[in-house]
Amino acid sequence: MGKLEKCLYIVELLSRSKPMSLREINGHWEYSSLYDGEILPKSFGRYREYVSAVFAIDIECDKRTNKYYIANPDYIENNALYKYLLSAFHVEALVELAMKHKDCVVLEEAPSGVEYLQLILKAIDQGVIIEFDYHSFNKQTVTRQRLIPCFVKAWENRWYLIAEPLSRKTPTVYALERISNLYMTEERAAPSSEIKPQTYFDGCFGVNHEDRPPQLIKLKVYGSQVDYIKARPLHESQQEIKTGDGWSIFSYWLRPSYNFYQALLWHREKAEVLEPAEVRNEVKDIVEKMRNMYI
Repeated sequence: MGKLEKCLYIVELLSRSKPMSLREINGHWEYSSLYDGEILPKSFGRYREYVSAVFAIDIECDKRTNKYYIANPDYIENNALYKYLLSAFHVEALVELAMKHKDCVVLEEAPSGVEYLQLILKAIDQGVIIEFDYHSFNKQTVTRQRLIPCFVKAWENRWYLIAEPLSRKTPTVYALERISNLYMTEERAAPSSEIKPQTYFDGCFGVNHEDRPPQLIKLKVYGSQVDYIKARPLHESQQEIKTGDGWSIFSYWLRPSYNFYQALLWHREKAEVLEPAEVRNEVKDIVEKMRNMYI
């Protein structure tokens, strides 16, 4: 059992329970399907440091009771990396049981391209240029790319690489499932300082990076779809600003893009763009083109 898995187990355990002593933590750990021996005090100290450094989650000790607790529990809710790894951790923990009942587990096809994730992250860590062949669906071509890897992003169960050309022009987004023959070069290069993973997609939707300014968009949602939108917000800026009998109006602050219009159409007739007129008319034009295909 690796350190990451143990750290995820400890954080999850403390996040859903009262403060616990190391003895109590070991009491739970002993009955875990992942158990591989007692967690010793020195090891636990290293795990606390690891959790703090990797996830910025602080495990503190109450000296009066000698019990441990998470000092910043609200941060867990906003830590996307932690939640993503925790989800993967839960799936891994269920492997044996899932295989036993494989006929009762229905899954989507696993995304391709994941095999390149480790190599790309290694290239980012070492600050070296990568090369790969890329299949463009729009141009129907396969071209050899030589790029500076900046960061990766997961969206809609797919992985994307954001990379900067050696010319230092505009970065491009590459879907990992269209990449082949990737390898790391020995040539060193770091991304431009203004390309920051935390801000690059600010106000954007999905993996469409738009340079236009964000707009205030109001969306009226009808019927039971209101609950779906609440449970799974369209965008991080979503706010419910008005409600009525069988409908709600949500506001968004974002840059409209191809991915955004796709998401709107997913809700069919249960979602209506109220404003701005530019976005409302764009949806109207898309729907009109679709309608004409069936005349």
